[in-house]
Amino acid sequence: MQRTFEDYATSTVNMATCFVREFGVEENDTVALYCPNHVDYAPITLSVALAGAKLTPINPLCTVQELPVILQRSHATILIAHAKTLLVALEAVKECPRVQHVIVVTDDNVDADVPYGVINLKQLRQFESDESLTATPHAVHRSTSHHPVILPYSSGTTGMPKGVCLTHSNIVANLLQFDQVESIGFPPDHKLISPLPFFHIYAFTVSMLFPAWKGHTVITSSGRFDLLEFCQLIETHRPRRAHLVPPILLGLAKHPSVDNYDLSSLGMIISAAAPLSSETEKAVMDRLPHTKVKQGWGMSELSPIGAMNSDFASKSGSVGPVVSSTIAKVVDEHGNSLPPHQSGELYIKGPQVMMGYLNDPDKTAECLTETGWLRTGDLVHYDDEGYLFITDRVKELIKVRGYPVAPAELEAVLLRHPAVADAAVVSVLDEESGELPRAFVTLKADKEISDKVLYEFVKDQVAPYKRLDGGIAFVDEIPKSASGKILRRILRDQVRQEHK
Repeated sequence: MQRTFEDYATSTVNMATCFVREFGVEENDTVALYCPNHVDYAPITLSVALAGAKLTPINPLCTVQELPVILQRSHATILIAHAKTLLVALEAVKECPRVQHVIVVTDDNVDADVPYGVINLKQLRQFESDESLTATPHAVHRSTSHHPVILPYSSGTTGMPKGVCLTHSNIVANLLQFDQVESIGFPPDHKLISPLPFFHIYAFTVSMLFPAWKGHTVITSSGRFDLLEFCQLIETHRPRRAHLVPPILLGLAKHPSVDNYDLSSLGMIISAAAPLSSETEKAVMDRLPHTKVKQGWGMSELSPIGAMNSDFASKSGSVGPVVSSTIAKVVDEHGNSLPPHQSGELYIKGPQVMMGYLNDPDKTAECLTETGWLRTGDLVHYDDEGYLFITDRVKELIKVRGYPVAPAELEAVLLRHPAVADAAVVSVLDEESGELPRAFVTLKADKEISDKVLYEFVKDQVAPYKRLDGGIAFVDEIPKSASGKILRRILRDQVRQEHK
């Protein structure tokens, strides 16, 4: 499937008009988008913004247990689902009475069986537009700095997923910051390939919104990533740039069949969402002599870009200096600023920093200081030229192929099993995925269960990347502090010792 920029412009206004005129969408409403990558992802996003509402993009791998949680927490009134995710969506909305309309996204030239009461997106795309929506866009909101337009869900530094309130100003500022780094090396006539899922804030802003603004052709795909299919797309469409994550770069470096494809058009790869080793960077560039690799860093709370290398001044192993209009400091455990080459937690301040977490002032206060600094939870150091190097994470979040996994969420699933008395989840290193979740489980005195059975129990309730592929270990006791907090540090140290 493909869309032109004229298609985008027409569809965006038509759908926005339908949202306002037919569905009565107002600025306090939330539209949830539960869909894999699709040619209409960008116009759906922009139409929701134009209608004055906010959009919460949801991982299409979310299960029927996980989806209602986000729908309820985001206060979604409209759910847009792809035909492939519709059955799960319809089951989930049974628990969400606030959802008034379900809209299905179908593929071109495919006659999807749309259930009664479900609206086909094609009807919205063909709706008669109201040009007044585009004539006075400044009137959509009273304040673009205090109205969320995008509501991705993140675990922040720790804990259960939270709605990250990103305003119009946050997103626009971050697009301009990205443009300041990218514009010289990435002119509009260059094509981009990005297999990354658009619901993820990295691809959402960088791979979808930025090209839509600048006029780049984007090649993407849906469904499970296939390295050889990706290589074939490069050979066929000849993109000059790629947005990737470390596991894909590892495949480019090591998979024997990569040599069978002509990837010479690819001049630059941007890697983000998880740390990339200097060794893998070098291995990719050695194998693809026409291609350079650079890293960037960010998080949902930063819209997402916080630091990035440029095409003309990058350092191997570094995520680059902070982007324009942004200041950073590295602090010790007492909050004192540290000089170059000393590791501490990274604090960030800039126009791309979120408003806060939706309806969660306590968690917002934990993440944002009174003076506007974002506590990132990342352990870093910087060199004499201001280039940042991510060394570890203060936060307990696990990154599996770039996807965030909250230990508390998996612990809650484990504790639902009648044989489990207590549980703790930490990360283990994995060459392919970066990290994987490992569970430490204490069983009830009169209960027995195998790790395989418990694995399948969790597997049936979570998205694939959240599965306990790092293993399950049965222990007599979960280490905890006097206040009852799980001492994950002890478990992580145990895992590292086993790894060595």
